[in-house]
Amino acid sequence: MPDLLGVYNVGDFNPAESGSYKGVPHHRVEAIVEAKPEKKYGGRRQATTYAYRHHQARPDHPAFYCLVVKPQWYQVLLSDPTGVVASAETPWDPDDLRLLAAYIYSHYDPPRGHFLWDDTIAWVPGATLDHPPTWKVKVQDQWYTQGQFIFIGEPWGRRTTILRVKDDSGGEIVIKEVYRHHKRRFKEEKILAGIHGDGDVLGVVRLQGADHVTTNNETIKCAARGEETERTKERFALLDSGCRLLDAKTVNELLEAVYDALEVHRTVLLERKVLHRDMSLYNILMYPKWGGVSGRHVSEKTPVSIRDVLLGSKRPAEERFPTCLVIDYDNAAELDVSGGELKDRTGTPLFIARSVSLGTVLLDHMSIRGKPMPRLTGDALYLYTTAYGQERYDRYNDKPGSPTCHGGLPPSLDADDFDETQKPHFFHRPEHDVESVYWTMVYALLRVQPAAAPRELDPSAASASVWNTLLSHHIPGENFDESDEKRHEIMNRLPRKWRDLFHATMQDVALLLWQVSQHVRSEYVWWTWEGNFQPDHLHEAVQRLILQYLVDHRDKDIKLDPSRRRPTAPRSAHQGGTPTPTQLSRLQATVASGNRTGDGVGSGRGAAATRNRGRGRGSRYAANRKGGAKTTTAAGGPSQQSVHSREQATTNEPVANSKRKSSSKPSRSSKRLKALSGEPVPPAGQGDDDDVDGS
Repeated sequence: MPDLLGVYNVGDFNPAESGSYKGVPHHRVEAIVEAKPEKKYGGRRQATTYAYRHHQARPDHPAFYCLVVKPQWYQVLLSDPTGVVASAETPWDPDDLRLLAAYIYSHYDPPRGHFLWDDTIAWVPGATLDHPPTWKVKVQDQWYTQGQFIFIGEPWGRRTTILRVKDDSGGEIVIKEVYRHHKRRFKEEKILAGIHGDGDVLGVVRLQGADHVTTNNETIKCAARGEETERTKERFALLDSGCRLLDAKTVNELLEAVYDALEVHRTVLLERKVLHRDMSLYNILMYPKWGGVSGRHVSEKTPVSIRDVLLGSKRPAEERFPTCLVIDYDNAAELDVSGGELKDRTGTPLFIARSVSLGTVLLDHMSIRGKPMPRLTGDALYLYTTAYGQERYDRYNDKPGSPTCHGGLPPSLDADDFDETQKPHFFHRPEHDVESVYWTMVYALLRVQPAAAPRELDPSAASASVWNTLLSHHIPGENFDESDEKRHEIMNRLPRKWRDLFHATMQDVALLLWQVSQHVRSEYVWWTWEGNFQPDHLHEAVQRLILQYLVDHRDKDIKLDPSRRRPTAPRSAHQGGTPTPTQLSRLQATVASGNRTGDGVGSGRGAAATRNRGRGRGSRYAANRKGGAKTTTAAGGPSQQSVHSREQATTNEPVANSKRKSSSKPSRSSKRLKALSGEPVPPAGQGDDDDVDGS
C-alpha cells in the first residue's frame, strides 16, 4: 500500500482514530508517494507496482507520476504505456529543491508529452465511495455512458482496456482502447474494414467507429522511454460482444462455438487473406450479443454456422449468425502484403502454438508423424454434405490406401536422421492458429464444471500436473532451448491418460481431445504437398471431429455449472509461485521479432505472469488496500478550479482541462518537469532498487 496519496476533496474521506485514511478508491487517486526510512528496502519497486495497478484502474490517466522519498535522496518516476523511467536520485538540499517543485507543479501543468489526463474518458461516481464508478467515453464526437470494465490488460505496452457502454438510446456497444506502437504496420480498424469490405462477415466483430484519441486538440502520444517506443492512443467502438467459453451452459454449446470460430477463421483466411495470429480464450467468445444496426449489408461470404449444419438446412446469409464471435484483430496480418510479420512470435503465452512460441520449426518423433483426414460416419456425414456439398468433403479426404495425411506426404525419415541445417525457416502458418484454438479448447474443457459432478476441492495429481505445465508456459527469450516447451507432454498423452483428467460424465470429451491432439501436434511444414495443399486442412480435420462428437451426443449433452470452475492447483499451493488462472486471466499477446522477445514493434503485452492481473472492475479496489494497517495520508487540492477540472465526470457535460491548452505557454516553464532521462525501471516484481540507476 502507498505511504502517501494525493487526492482532491480530502473531506470526502473519513479518517480512522489513528489519523489514517482507509479505502481510498483508485479512481480518486491523483498522486502516490512511497517513503522509506532505509536506503535499500522498497521504494522504486513498490512505486512501480502501484503505478501498474493505478493504470489498470484509470484509463483516463495515460501517464502517471510517482515520488520515492528516502532520508538521503528523492526520485521522480514517470509511468506511461512505454514503461517507467526515473529521474536521478536527487539529494535533499534545502537550497535546491527544483526537482521536487517541478514534480508538484507538473501535476497542474504537465510538460508537453506528459499526458496525465485524457479528458475524453471520465469516471462518474457510484452511489457511495465504496461503489465502483461508471465511465463515460467519447468516440467520434459522441459520448457513451454507464461504462463498465470488461477487460483490463497490461499497463505497459498496448494497455488494452475494454468497456461495455450505452448510447443515447440505451443500446449497448463495446469500447476498446489501445496504445499502438508508431511502427505497427497492420492496424485493426483497417483489417476489419477489409474483412467487412463487401458486407459484414458475421462472426467477426464489427466496427462502428475509430479514433486517434486527442485531448485539447493534441493527439495522445506517449514516449517516456524515447521516440522509438512512442505509442499513440486509439479508441474503437465495436458493435458486438459476447461471453467467455468458461461461461458455457453445456459442453455441446461450447464445442459449437469452437466449431464456428474455426469456420469463421478459415473463411477470413481464404476469402480475405487475413491471418488472426492470436486465437485464444479471450478472443473467441460465445453467446454473441449482436449490435442493432440498420442498412448494413451482409456478405455472401458469411460462413455456414454449426447450427445450419445440425439443422440440415442453410439460412440466408443475413440470418446466418454463428454461435461465436471472433475479436481482437490487432495482431492480424494480411497475407498478400509483403513483410516480415509472419516471422514474428505472436500470440498469448498460454495459447500460443509451440513452434510460434519458440520461433523455430519443430523436429521430433511426434511432429513428423501424421494422421489421415478423419472420415465422417452416419448422420454426421449426411449433415456435412447437405450443408457443404460432396465436393468439399472429397477435396480434403485422403484416398483410401494412400500414404498421404491431409493431402500431403509426411517425412519418411526418422527425426534423428534429419539434417538440422536443412530445417525450414519458421513462419506463422494457418495451422498454428488452429493449434491456438486447440489449447483454448483444452483450457476451457478442463476448467468447466459438469453440473451433475461433485465439486472438486483439489485437482487430481494428473490434473495438477497438466495445469502446472499450461500455466507455467511462457514465451522464452533469445537464448532458449527447445526443451523449454513442455506442452508436448499434454499433446502426446494416451487415451487413458486423457480420461484421467475428466469426470466420468466427460470421458467422451477426453477421447475427443485425444483425437484432435493427434492431428494438431504435427508440424506440417515438413510435409510434401503435390498439388492438393489446402491451407485450411487442419481446420477441416478438427471441425470434422467436433461435428462427429456433436451428432453422436445430440441426446447426451452434458450440462455445466457456469458459476463454478474446476480447480487447477491444490488449495495449499495457491500461495506459491505458480500462477493461477486468476493471475493469468489478463495475459495479453506478446510479440517478438525473429527469435527474441522484448521491445520490438508491437511488443509489451505482458510477460510477467505472476503479477495480479486486471479484474474487469479495477476501480473497485482501494489504492491503499482497504483495512490495511499502514498509514495513508490524503492531501487536498490547492484550488476549486483544479478540483472542478479533475472532477468533471460529476457534471452532465465534460469540462475541458483548463490547465492543458495546447496554445498556452506557462509563465514559468522552468517549474515543470523536464523530460526524465533516467534508466528504465524494471517491471513490477522484477529486480530491486539497485537495478535502477537514475541519470
